Amino acid sequence: MPQSATGPVPWRGHLHVWPDHWQVVGRLLPNDPHRHISASLLVGLEGEFLLQCDGQQRRTRAALVAPDVVQALDPLGGTLWVSQLDPDCPLWRRLMGRLDGSVSVDLPLPQHWPSPASGTDCSAMAHWLAAYVTRLEGVVTPLDERVAATCRQLRDTLPDRLDLAALASRVGLSGSRLSHLFRHDTGVSLRRFLLHLKLNRALACWQPGMTLSQLAVDAGFYDQPHLVRTAREMYDALPSAYVLAGGFEVCRCQSR
Repeated sequence: MPQSATGPVPWRGHLHVWPDHWQVVGRLLPNDPHRHISASLLVGLEGEFLLQCDGQQRRTRAALVAPDVVQALDPLGGTLWVSQLDPDCPLWRRLMGRLDGSVSVDLPLPQHWPSPASGTDCSAMAHWLAAYVTRLEGVVTPLDERVAATCRQLRDTLPDRLDLAALASRVGLSGSRLSHLFRHDTGVSLRRFLLHLKLNRALACWQPGMTLSQLAVDAGFYDQPHLVRTAREMYDALPSAYVLAGGFEVCRCQSR
């Protein structure tokens, strides 16, 4: 088992990062309530886990949680397959109808899923996720093209600050109209979407030996405290903390 400065690391696994989603297979630590903008697709590979959504707690083997919902997770010692899907990710757009107005719903178990030792290959992980989503037989909920264009613009430029007027002008809307339309279609605000993209950039930029200060600058945060606050709020942990301790291997799958 990997070692940290204080002893054995209780978590281990593989993290795969794509531009519009990421997946992790492994043993995770329980987390406190947090609120990130990606949708959560959660599968217990060895048994049930404990999921809390908006203050309601339940045991489940597989679940879907909407974006921007306060949630907490206790793996109960088991191995999890977790997919975090951005609001504009096609896989999420195909799943979102299953919620039917709820913030979270249990899902049927996939017929086959990665074993704890199989989460090492990027293409295999992409295949497993796509196959599971296909089995769930969801109908794609399309994004308004103006919202989709705004998502692409933010992904391509990752600006230091959100220039709402400029973004709205590019798609022929007023700032207030774009803000309303963006939240209606994605379930999150433009500001939180941009912060999420910066966190993903931090995850993709991280290299062994890099300081948090340098990581914050490279990812577009104001400073290290800004990065830490955002990561704690959205994930109750710095994603790099798992990696820094030596427990998780990271694969940047077509990341940019």
